[in-house]
Amino acid sequence: MKTGSSNKTDTPLKARKRSTINVAKMRKAFTLKPLAVGVAGVFLSACADERQDATIYTSIDDCKQDYPNAIEKCEAAYQTAVEEAQRTSPRFNTEYDCEYEFGPNQCRTVNTNNGSFFMPFMAGFMVSQLLSPNRYYSQPLYTSYSYNSPFRSRWISADGYVFDGDIRKRNYKVRSETFKPKPTVNRTMKRGGFGSSVRAKSSWGSSARKGSWGG
Repeated sequence: MKTGSSNKTDTPLKARKRSTINVAKMRKAFTLKPLAVGVAGVFLSACADERQDATIYTSIDDCKQDYPNAIEKCEAAYQTAVEEAQRTSPRFNTEYDCEYEFGPNQCRTVNTNNGSFFMPFMAGFMVSQLLSPNRYYSQPLYTSYSYNSPFRSRWISADGYVFDGDIRKRNYKVRSETFKPKPTVNRTMKRGGFGSSVRAKSSWGSSARKGSWGG
């Protein structure tokens, strides 16, 4: 009799316990984690897709060969790079200081109302989205033939970002921040100043860090 009575009392208790379980809530809890992983994957893919194709040209003719139907855009992209070089290129007090960084015969004299200084020749220009109906990007690039330089035979931007590979590499995948406007340079630097800044920037691991020798 005791055994029978305990079975009768257990059955309603078990039923009450089962009735308190929210099955829908449990299912939702188990589906949240896979969903979160999926969303994270989407964000990672989006970050990877932020990079865009860019090409380095050493002359307008090279650009025109790639874009025979966009000759005017090639010329405009080159002119944009030239103007940016004039505004953002590193400046040096003497030709010797400039050639120490960039190599013999790689610098030119610039005369202004405030005096003269030396800056490196533009070795190439990087272009991205040239055929875009909205906007294309262009910036000057430099290289060095000096044994004193940490960026010898490599492409480098006006603000000291060194691209991977040597100057034979012409096609890159770059982030949009690569084409952000560089600061205007208003002061000169001494021998070794540019190379020191490049080494410091390399140790930061990012070209997006604020601060420059622009002045």
